[in-house]
Amino acid sequence: MPTVIDDTIDVAVSPDGQPVSFVWQRFLYTVTGQPQAYFRRLPPWWHGGSSPERIDQELWRVTAVRDSAHGQHDGHLYDLCRASGGWLLALSWE
Repeated sequence: MPTVIDDTIDVAVSPDGQPVSFVWQRFLYTVTGQPQAYFRRLPPWWHGGSSPERIDQELWRVTAVRDSAHGQHDGHLYDLCRASGGWLLALSWE
């Protein structure tokens, strides 16, 4: 079951645009395995606020481990969202 986070994060991406690591709450998380990109259609602009810059929302499902001085923790599944203002940690999967 996912937990909604919606926190702003800093993301490092590879030359081909895939996330390779991110910083959340001052901890570095390293992406392991192959990130999966998917897109979600945003609601039409007339259903809400203002006209969006994009009609689709770009999301990446990644497995990441938190790096620490005492070794690495187990991998965990996250959804990262590339928004117009930067990156968000959208979901953490339990």
